[in-house]
Amino acid sequence: MNLKPEHQLNTVNSVVIARLVTAKPSISAKLERQHKAIIANAFADESAVRAPSGRLFAKGGLVSDAFNLINGMSLFLRKKGNPVPDMVGTTYQLADDIDDIQKEFDERRDKLDQLLNTIRSQYDTLVEAGQRKLGNLMHEVEYPNVDEFISEFRFEIKWLGQPSGIQDTVLGAVSRETAARIRAASKQSADDMLTEAHARLVENAITEMGDVALALTQGQRLRQERLDRLSKLADEIEQKNWLKLPQLHDTVRRLRSLHCQATDLPTEQERKDKAKAIELAKADATKTLAELGL
Repeated sequence: MNLKPEHQLNTVNSVVIARLVTAKPSISAKLERQHKAIIANAFADESAVRAPSGRLFAKGGLVSDAFNLINGMSLFLRKKGNPVPDMVGTTYQLADDIDDIQKEFDERRDKLDQLLNTIRSQYDTLVEAGQRKLGNLMHEVEYPNVDEFISEFRFEIKWLGQPSGIQDTVLGAVSRETAARIRAASKQSADDMLTEAHARLVENAITEMGDVALALTQGQRLRQERLDRLSKLADEIEQKNWLKLPQLHDTVRRLRSLHCQATDLPTEQERKDKAKAIELAKADATKTLAELGL
């Protein structure tokens, strides 16, 4: 889908790509002896049963805190920006938000370094606590040494250039005809990926609408926060519609029209009527996805 020139210029020039690079050590270990015992007792095929695993460290302690710090940055980036399609850990971000994002990352990086220092100094105690939780299963588990464990943490943010396609300087050694084709295809791919990132917002709304409709028709308890979620999704789509795509304006309007109070749906018939309205909006949003090329 080609972007309108004014939207393309204004948006692409104000968009960067943030890539969050993370790695965390494994905190579980396969219990191979238990696996073999299960297979033998059940007369099962070994390939049909997965080995159970044991947790190395007590839940809710320093190691969990370190994991939460890293995972929280991913959530922060997703809330700020739009995920780049098919590129895990990578998001489109507005240049105006770079300072806030970098500040958040730096604070988390500092806290993580402090936590890792504490984990290093208390590692033996953490291992002992984990072993107590495992009981006799501790004899099946081999813990890594502290240096191995700490070294497997990775937490970086990398900033990539704006998604504007392959530049002329890259194509200096390519024939003129081929370079022209590559430039056109690259620009189209960059445009399509940015548009697809916007379309993912509509996909999320479709999923949520389906869940609400199901709750209404199957007699499930309808929590107010589930209905409020439709309104919040409308706000998110409106905020992240950087390309000002008119199709997304329609989705925002429909989502807001669906919001109501759970107490406004006291009877089964009213719930069914609301579910029907949600299904119609969901069908319209599905058509929007098709218009956006998804």
